[in-house]
This record gives sequence, structure tokens and C-alpha cells, in this order.
Amino acid sequence: MYWKNFAIEETAKMAKRLYREEREIKRLDGWFLAMETKMKNDRQYDEFSKSIKSAEDLYRIIQTIPLSVSDNNIFVGAQRDAFAMSYALINPAFTVPSFSGYCNPSDVFNDIEPNEEFSKERIEKVRHWFSLTEYAKELTKSYRKAEKFTGEVAFFIEQVTGHTICDFELALDKGLLYIIDLLESKLGDDKYSQLQKNNFKAMIISLKAALLLAERYREIVREKIKSESDPDRKNQLLAMDAALDRVPARGARNLYEAIQSYILLWQTMCLEQAPNPYAFSVGNCDRIFYKYYLMDKIPLDLATQFFKHFLVFFNVGTRSWAISQNILIGGKDNRGGDLTNELSYALLDAYYEMNLPQPILSVKIHKNTPEKLYRALGKFLFTPGCLTPSFFNDETLFTILARNGVDEDDIPAYAVAGCQEPLIMGKDNGNTTNSWLNLAKVLELTINDGKSLLSGEQIGPGYRYFKKDIGDLKEVLGDIRNMFYMNLEYYLDQMVKAANDVSRALSSLPVPFLSTFMGGAETGYDMRSADHQGTKYNGSGCLVHGLSVVGDSIIAIEEFLKQDKYAPEDLLLALKNNFRGYEDLRDLLKSYPKYGNNIAVVDDEIREIAIRVSEMIRSRKNYLGNPFRPDFSTPSTHLLYGYHVGATPDGREAREMLGYGVDPLYGEATNGFGFRMLSTYKLPFLQFNGGYASHLGVNPHYFRGKTYEEKGLEFKEKIIDTVFFSSESEENPFYLYVNVTTAETLREVLKDPKKHAPDGVYIMRIHGTFVNFLDLSPAIQEDIIKRLDEGSTRLDL
Repeated sequence: MYWKNFAIEETAKMAKRLYREEREIKRLDGWFLAMETKMKNDRQYDEFSKSIKSAEDLYRIIQTIPLSVSDNNIFVGAQRDAFAMSYALINPAFTVPSFSGYCNPSDVFNDIEPNEEFSKERIEKVRHWFSLTEYAKELTKSYRKAEKFTGEVAFFIEQVTGHTICDFELALDKGLLYIIDLLESKLGDDKYSQLQKNNFKAMIISLKAALLLAERYREIVREKIKSESDPDRKNQLLAMDAALDRVPARGARNLYEAIQSYILLWQTMCLEQAPNPYAFSVGNCDRIFYKYYLMDKIPLDLATQFFKHFLVFFNVGTRSWAISQNILIGGKDNRGGDLTNELSYALLDAYYEMNLPQPILSVKIHKNTPEKLYRALGKFLFTPGCLTPSFFNDETLFTILARNGVDEDDIPAYAVAGCQEPLIMGKDNGNTTNSWLNLAKVLELTINDGKSLLSGEQIGPGYRYFKKDIGDLKEVLGDIRNMFYMNLEYYLDQMVKAANDVSRALSSLPVPFLSTFMGGAETGYDMRSADHQGTKYNGSGCLVHGLSVVGDSIIAIEEFLKQDKYAPEDLLLALKNNFRGYEDLRDLLKSYPKYGNNIAVVDDEIREIAIRVSEMIRSRKNYLGNPFRPDFSTPSTHLLYGYHVGATPDGREAREMLGYGVDPLYGEATNGFGFRMLSTYKLPFLQFNGGYASHLGVNPHYFRGKTYEEKGLEFKEKIIDTVFFSSESEENPFYLYVNVTTAETLREVLKDPKKHAPDGVYIMRIHGTFVNFLDLSPAIQEDIIKRLDEGSTRLDL
């Protein structure tokens, strides 16, 4: 029995050692080698289609890239060669004013530091080649066309590389040789066009690249077997060799082979999109692997150790640079039956014992979720410095997906791309972060005749573009809703054009390997195609910022116009001067009703804005004619985009953060958890088919259980049941993440990290992902501390 070669205690220690090895990696150069390989082979493929060229590139990368197997590996494979040290928010040098987005595709070459091997001249040669590629030229052109609007972030746009949930089920079950045979059988079928046949050929080449990857690793393992003197390690290597002889070429026969196959497929998928295919997600991991666990059942404790090594695979280099890769457990089927299984708990144990910065853990919750799962989650929620999962409410999400055209049979297979975006595994190219809308900036431009309060630049049209007979500022403010929505229509039109431009630019880089597992093996089209829909479902995401600021501001403007002390011009001057010399006026604006306190006038305003904005976004069509999807989430961009917004009529000062996701603006909800939730329940959650974000900073003092298990149940009763299931309405919240700690605790951690995090890791939620709090830049550390905001989450009222 192969699994007896893996002693539980030693396998666990090896996972810890393997992670420490990864944290010691100071350079990530593999992505550069991949780009250099593409450059060297560029002209060899001129006569080929783009998809075949991409597949040949992938094959050459896998043929030449350096590979290694650690003495602590029990599975071969690493995804580090697909990533650069680029993600700004976990870079200690990051500052909010310096961040301009990931606009220039050549900027990634700044992330490799020259040395003896990688000279500056060598780096610049590849950068120059890349800047002349069709993709780089078209993307640069797109950003230049939109820079008037993106410079101060009325909106932003992004070419979406990752943010996908692939479906490797057929490859795990039957193997790549089986899929290759299926694809080859289609090459002689006249019902397929030459374009489709070229795509099938590209998929075949890319699958053979994955087979080559396995063979190259097997050669390394065989060499190690020859020189290994320790009998226990030699037996492990023999088991690894046997697995590689089987997978991914043929179907897996047990959990060990399935995990090994999955890792190699994932590595290939990431290499295809190097550099930086952020936010790929595994999906419903406990379901994916369960059948293989049942084929040849092993001790559940050993399954936990296998999953520890699986989790280490998702951590890249010193700061776990492969951000927002998501693993889900739990959930229900269409009849309401619970889908947790033994591996759900094995995965939880692996997560808890490793406590790694990546990948994200997400848990699907429903009305029949067993108490056992809540008990198991208690240790995550109430252990300081431990990761806390995201929670998703299946009851509401099933309704949302059904209303947005997802087939009933597909709904239980929804998973989460990146932080929180619901997609159907293997069938949905949602382009989830394609566009980013800043409602607060649009309101600023509406009030100030299309000009920025910060720079004075004329960014958009003035009042009379939208309403020819508008008179003065008082008329603008008196008609603020209508004026705001007219402005928003204009900026949305500009945003959609720009977002579709960058999607078309990305289509020049086909992904035949990933497309195979996203429906392309059936359709014959690449999932990135701008002309043919290669996936069953397709859309483009729009992340909406500033909801609470705009709602609070519109109510403040209405209240302001009722008073006699100040004229409308005083309000505009106060905003232009960031309230300097207008402190009394700011106090007046701050005194008006604010969202999050269960005040009907402002809560109703927020709901109306959310509905109307969602409808406006969905009315826009992407590059394939499918609707954009409203997503009210702000992955730290509430901080970044707020920096480009002037003072607002709610009393918020210039450059201050916006509200996080759909949450109240920091400091404005002061009456505790109950009142905040009463405001939250009024939101139109069924409108948010692209997703949304909400965060609770919860003081552990409010939980009285004596054990983690008791506190887990208490968390269910006080938080989960209240947030997700307190109403019989279909329109309940469906997403939440928490940080169970206090601002004082985190300041103590920063003051004495060796005391509170002796291993150098203290996990916190940053937005939809968790990270090592000690890895974050000071600006993001402070943002997390501020948003704990106990005034809005007190449970003792």
C-alpha cells in the first residue's frame, strides 16, 4: 500500500520545512525566463495561428525552465515560476500616493533585480521585445485613450488574466491522454471550422506540455532514487515515481495521485499566463478530491498531511506572492442537502495546523450546515493570528445565480474567483475585475461642473452638457440625484468602451491549456476570444466604490439646502478648501444622518442608489454582447481610490478612504452591530450578481464559550444566523469576512512581533484574502486597524 511510505508525523514536519524553504526564496526569476523563451521563439511560429503559437510557447517554456524537487517534497510541482514580486499591497515600500494601478504591462520588468545572471541589458532586451508585442501595444493604446478618466479614477480598467475557476475533473478522472484522443478525433470532423481545428490542435500541444512537465519531474525523482541512502525517503521517492508514471497522463486511482495530478495541471495553467495570473481558484476542493479518497481510503490524518503539502504549493516566495487563490468547502445541493464530507474536516485541520498566508479558505453556509462544521471553525475564528475563512450564504447565492441565467444543475458548482466573485467552475469567464467604478469621484465631478476638486482639471463635461437650462449651483444641488445619474451614464459609457478595449487586447494572448478545461474542448474556441464565446457563461465585472459616501452625501446636500446659514456656494468652497476655514460647516454636514445607524432616510437612499447603479451596469454589454456584472467590492481600492476623491458633502475630507464594499464609512456607524445590520438588510443583495464585500471587526470579548468549539457555535448564533438567516426574505446578505480581534491587539503585535508571532507569521484578513499582517505595508496595516471600527460592531447593546 503506497500510503504506508508516508508516516504521518514526518510528513507533517516535511510540510513545515517545505514552507520555510519557500519563505527563504528571495528572487522570482522563472516568469522572466518564460518571457525570454517566448522572445527567443517568437519568429519560429509566424505561420501558425495565435492559439498554436501560444501552445508552442508553453511547450518550450516547460521544456527549458529549470525544475527541482526538494528533499521535503512528497508531491512535485511549484507555481513560483509564474509569478513576480509585484503585488503592491504586500510590498513594504507601497504607499497610497504612489500607486497608479497596473496600467503599463511592461512594469513587471521592474520587479526583477539585475544581478550577474540577469544583467540589466538582458532584462531590457526582453522588456523591449515585449513592449512591441501586439498585446502590449494594444493594451498601452487602450490605457492612453482612457487616462483622462483613470488618472484620478473616475473609473479604472483591467485586463483580467486570472480570476477563473477551472474544472480539472475530466483530467483527474480520465487523464490527459484521454482528452487528447477526444480532441484529435475532432480534427477530421467537417462540422468544425479551421479556426476551431486550429484551437483543438493548440489544446493538444498544451496538454502534451503538461505531460512533458510530469516526465521532466519524473527524471529528477529517478535520479534522486539512485543516490538516496535513507530507506524511508527512498520509499517516498518510489511512490512519487509511481504516481508520475500514472498522472496526469491517465486517471488518478487514489487521493495521492489526484493531488499530484492537480498540482501539475495547476502549474501548467499558471505558466501559460506568466507573469502573474492572480486569483485562480480551486473551487469546491472537498468535493473535487472526495471520490479519490473513497477509491483507496487512507487514514484521515494522513489525508490531512497530504493537504498540508497541497496548501504549501499555493505559497510563492518570501511573501506568498500568488495572491487570492481560493479554496472552498461545504455548501448544499439543489435539494438542500449538505455537501460537507470527511475531506472538509481534513482540509480544515491542514489549514489550521499550517496557518499559511495563502490560499484563501472560504466556507459555504446554508440552513442545514451541520453544527460540527461550526464547531470546527471556532479555532480559526478565536485563535489570535490565525486565518479566518470567508463565509458564503448558499441560500441567497442559489437564488441570484438562477435569476441570472445559470442552469439549475450548474448552481451547486458555483465557486469563488479571487476574493468573493461567484462563478461557475469550468464554465464561466466572468472577467470579474475588468472595470472599477468610483461613484464618489463621479459625484465630485457632478458637483464641480466636471472639474476635479483636487487638481482643477476638467475631467468630464460640465453642467450644461447634461441639462442645457441649468442655472446656478443651487439648481444643480437641488437636482443632485438627476444630475448625478446623468453624469454616471456618461462615465459608464466611457468605462465600458475602455474595459472592452483591454479585453480585446488580452484576446491576442490565447490560453489553449486553460480553455480546454473551461469548455473549449467542446466549443473549439479560446476562452479569451473577443469574437466567439468559448465558455458557457460570460460577462465582465464592474467593482463599484463609494456607495456609502454618495448616499450619505446626497442626504447631506438635501439637509444642507433646508438651512439658511450657508449658501450653496459656501458648500462648494468648503469642499474645494477641504473644509479649512469651514470647520463649522463640516460639523453641520457630519451631523446629518449616516448609513449604518438604521435611519430610514439614508438607508433607503443607499438602497435606491445600489439598485439603480446595478441596473445601469447590467444594461451595458461587454465585448461579446453579455451584460456587465455589478460587484460592490473594494479590495483595498476603497483606500486607493479614495485618495483621488476630494472632500465630499457627507463631511469626509479629501483623500480619505471610501467605505469598504457595502459597509458604512469608517466611524459613521456608531450604534453597534444590531443597528448596522438593520441598515444592511435594506440593501438589494439580489442585484449584486457580480458579488460584494462586507467586513466585520469583532471583539472576541463578546464571546463567552470556554472552548473553541463552543465559541464556534456562539459565532454561528450571534453572527452567521444574524447576518445570513435572520429574515425569511430571499434577499439576505450572502458574503462576509471577519477579523476577530481589536485595534489594541494589532498595535501590540506591531510593537513586539517576536512576542506575538515568533515564527514571523500573524494572519489577518486584508479584504477577500488573508495575508501575513507583518508582510503588509504600513498604510495597509493601518487600514485594517481602522476598519475594525468597534462602534459599528458592538454586541453588548
